[in-house]
Amino acid sequence: MQTSHPEDMTKTRIRMEKTQMQELGIGKGDVVKITGSRSTYAFCFPWDAHHDNQNERNYVYLDDSSKNMPIVKISDLTYSNLRNFHFGNFVEVHKADAVNANKMTITPLIGAHDRKNFTLDWLEAQIVVCKGDHIVGKHDDPKRIPRFFVIDGSPPSEAWIIDKNTPIEISDKHPENLPSIIKEGRLNSVIPVVQQISGNDFEMTISAIEVYDNCMRIFMYVKDSIVHQEELTTSGLCYPTTRTWDDLGNQYISNRYNARGGGTQFGGILFGGSKDLNNFSEISLHLTPTIHKQAQELTLSVEQFMWDIRKHPPPPRIENKTKDEPIIMTPVSRLEEKRLEEKHVIHGGPWRIKIKLDKK
Repeated sequence: MQTSHPEDMTKTRIRMEKTQMQELGIGKGDVVKITGSRSTYAFCFPWDAHHDNQNERNYVYLDDSSKNMPIVKISDLTYSNLRNFHFGNFVEVHKADAVNANKMTITPLIGAHDRKNFTLDWLEAQIVVCKGDHIVGKHDDPKRIPRFFVIDGSPPSEAWIIDKNTPIEISDKHPENLPSIIKEGRLNSVIPVVQQISGNDFEMTISAIEVYDNCMRIFMYVKDSIVHQEELTTSGLCYPTTRTWDDLGNQYISNRYNARGGGTQFGGILFGGSKDLNNFSEISLHLTPTIHKQAQELTLSVEQFMWDIRKHPPPPRIENKTKDEPIIMTPVSRLEEKRLEEKHVIHGGPWRIKIKLDKK
């Protein structure tokens, strides 16, 4: 999954190659259902050279399965409603249906807007929405950006097509599936895991699971020799794309990643000496809901790894001065002239770990 062209901004759009659209039976402008951390809907359009972005050729694939994986481009609004947390992870795309809305029930987030006079006249094009979608418009004053949550629509449907003339009803109802960062509740137990996934140039260790009454955290450590292959003026954090389920068939959804030490320059010192160009990422994956009480086994499937790698300009050297000479610092503007080089390295899986839950 990659970001789409600027012309798709503030629209519900997805783009893919024409051959992929034909394989899925999708025509230009058809509605598709896209599933990431949640499901949303969008209009599908073909992607050609005109819709390439500057950074798209900076993807490096380490295996054949990743090279052959179809790529889709999604607009900013669709990306927000998927509630994924980085480009490069997986989404499912299916042809779907949507109806023209006779009326929409929404909860506007007002800011400086008058709630009673809230309208959709700022919508620039038709969009397709479903329950729980968060729609954000454009405005010259960033303090008055119009936005709302979708509560329901008429006629009954999974998705609705709306425009600036669609009648709306204002509701005080709390939106379904409201995007939020889950804060851990009461800690019930800690399950030791200590299992590893390894390849030629990385090693991932699953160390433990913290089980809370409302969620869980899986702790991971990734050591790799990918980030610092060229030189130590690089940094990079590893993002594993995961799926998690238990032996009862319950699915657990990624709520967010926490991370420390991504792309640290001290990896070589930690793992074998200063000449060892190793990178170290410490990750905790938050999942909801908490583990089912009757579950006996948890399966963690790492679908792929992605490293965001940045090459930095070397720090400016400051010559030693005598006590009577001023120290001249490099102006920030001079540093900004040196663009940071960035690439995304992808290693496809899947790798699966089965975790016994007898100690939960």
